[in-house]
Amino acid sequence: MKDSISAQSSKLALHGQNIYNGCCTLQIDFSKLNTLNVKFNNDKSRDYTNPTLPSGPDSGLNLGGAPGMLSSAYASVGGIGPPLTLGAPLHSGGPVLGNYYVHQGAAPLMGSIPNSMGGPLANAAAAAGLAGLPGQAAGLGSVVLVSNLNEEVVTCDALFVLFGVYGDVQRVKILFNKKDCALVQMADPMQAALVAQQHLDRVKLWGKTVRVNMSKHQTVQMPKEGQPDAGLTKDYSGSPLHRFKKPGSKNFQNIFPPSATLHLSNIPPKVTEEQLRELFGQSGTVKNFKFFPKDHKMALIQMEDVEQSINALIALHNYQLAEASHLRVSFTKSTI
Repeated sequence: MKDSISAQSSKLALHGQNIYNGCCTLQIDFSKLNTLNVKFNNDKSRDYTNPTLPSGPDSGLNLGGAPGMLSSAYASVGGIGPPLTLGAPLHSGGPVLGNYYVHQGAAPLMGSIPNSMGGPLANAAAAAGLAGLPGQAAGLGSVVLVSNLNEEVVTCDALFVLFGVYGDVQRVKILFNKKDCALVQMADPMQAALVAQQHLDRVKLWGKTVRVNMSKHQTVQMPKEGQPDAGLTKDYSGSPLHRFKKPGSKNFQNIFPPSATLHLSNIPPKVTEEQLRELFGQSGTVKNFKFFPKDHKMALIQMEDVEQSINALIALHNYQLAEASHLRVSFTKSTI
């Protein structure tokens, strides 16, 4: 891919998707390779940035169909659509997916994402020809509706920290007449549709299963001057806690769904395992803990379940452990 942002967008959009109905499920993970060395443009390898490469010796690989066609032995099986065509022009036979289209009868990989969406994730997805998550319609904004919240516990700051794991939250509004619902405005539509909704819809938070859906609102409006709000609307556009404001940040490569194990970083040298266990024990039961062998500034801590882990992340991300040291907490795919 062009950069790490494009790679992360591709992985988030395509991992676990079926090429055909009920089969050919894509399993995508990051490679240890930094670059690919391609010598020939043919059915076996292709450099899309250098169309002048020779075709090389006959690879003996026949994918079937015209060049650029991903064919399959499943293509002729009843009930399974024709193959997906890459780099095809607009075609009346099927829905357009960025630089891809699917022939009529094939199960679409995803819905459509408008090319007008801004932000680095959106640009990366558009460059890769990616479409959005199932059910996402074109033209939606950057705002998601969060419902079934525990209105006795929910705060703007808590939602800012949780949704901030997956994008840069700009504004949060807890609805005045329905305090178990809130609007969260992300930095761009891709963060809202591709990241926040994919990972946070149906998670258990404060004893309730939260729903996250795209909102019809394009922005979250701040209350007019003098209008009572009771602190239910907050603007975070200038927050120093945004994880993705730096282009090409490594944080784009470390976006994971909520997990019982948390990754801790920026730990001061004098902070002990016992202190961290006691601190996280205020949010639930700590099952395991491990410092990184070669870096005491980082550690893994495992809570009893995902809900306790989410509560701990909300409570302790950016927690001040020393005069000039604030704890960073993230979800992780690692286990102890």
